[in-house]
Amino acid sequence: MSLAQRLRSWSAPPQLGPFMVLVVTAAGVFAVFWGYFNPPAIRVVMFDAGDRTQFAAHKVVVYPDQHLYVVGMADGRVRAIDGRVADSNCKVEYLPDDPRGAERNPNGLPGIYRDPCSGALWSFEGNAISGTDKPLRTPFVTPSLSADGKSQRVMVELVNPGK
Repeated sequence: MSLAQRLRSWSAPPQLGPFMVLVVTAAGVFAVFWGYFNPPAIRVVMFDAGDRTQFAAHKVVVYPDQHLYVVGMADGRVRAIDGRVADSNCKVEYLPDDPRGAERNPNGLPGIYRDPCSGALWSFEGNAISGTDKPLRTPFVTPSLSADGKSQRVMVELVNPGK
């Protein structure tokens, strides 16, 4: 008898179906309890970076306690740059007068972020220059009206701040 014929003639035992339902149910209950008693260590905070008018084009505003850099872009948008490097687990240093960024920065302006652990460099917009091919992470930025409704605030979504 060939393998194909043996496989066609095989049938599952009648108790296999209810047993598999029990296994899948137990796995689902386990997953629910695992998720409840072992929540993910992710904390998201909306950080108020300030009034929209302080972010002029190509100007970097530094928030050292948050390891956050907020840059005004030439087209009027605002980009937030997370100064925590995932690969080296270090925090970047912003060097505003460093000429190594002039080739990659808009208008040939100086300024870079440098990872003191790996030596990697990024432009002040967060684009990789050397030592890595990955850009710096850019948290989500959203505009928000102030409490009095008269000015526009820049809100930055920080994931696990302070780490």
